[in-house]
Amino acid sequence: MIAIKKILVATDLSNQSVPAIAYAISLAKDHAAEVIIVHTLSAKVLKPSSDAYLSGGVGSSEGVASIPIARQPSVENLFQSRKQVLRSFLEQNIAPELLRGVQITLLVRLGKVVDEIVSAAREEQADVIVMTSQASSLWRMFRRSFIERTIRRSPCPVLTILPSAEIRTDKDERVPIKLMDKWAA
Repeated sequence: MIAIKKILVATDLSNQSVPAIAYAISLAKDHAAEVIIVHTLSAKVLKPSSDAYLSGGVGSSEGVASIPIARQPSVENLFQSRKQVLRSFLEQNIAPELLRGVQITLLVRLGKVVDEIVSAAREEQADVIVMTSQASSLWRMFRRSFIERTIRRSPCPVLTILPSAEIRTDKDERVPIKLMDKWAA
């Protein structure tokens, strides 16, 4: 028998990621598993914008390194802020009764999306990764490359969910995954 104890689900905090999160939580309930929700920030969020710097300095000549005039938020504050955004996203999009009784760990990581999903799966010893696959053509090409690279590099199985997919409910009915009313908050 297969043991599923940790389920990692990746989110970009879009509405399209809600079915994957809800499916992962539902799966976790069936297996008494922990859900690890990972959101990745680009390293670009740490780079100051060009208008936050002033060339030169007091008593300096041209060509001297820029001096920051705007203080950048600390990495720790940034991570805590994004965790709160992630927590709010869950509360707004997932029904409280679905969240009850499931251990959920929120991870915010910094780096390249695929690298961070795969690293988190390894570090957390995830048994499965759940991701949403998009339906629009341009986004599908972009997203598919993330999913395909994740599948190729993943240390565990990857379950992808199309927004148009149908699932079986506990009442033995087949319904579109996006219409699962028990998932909506």
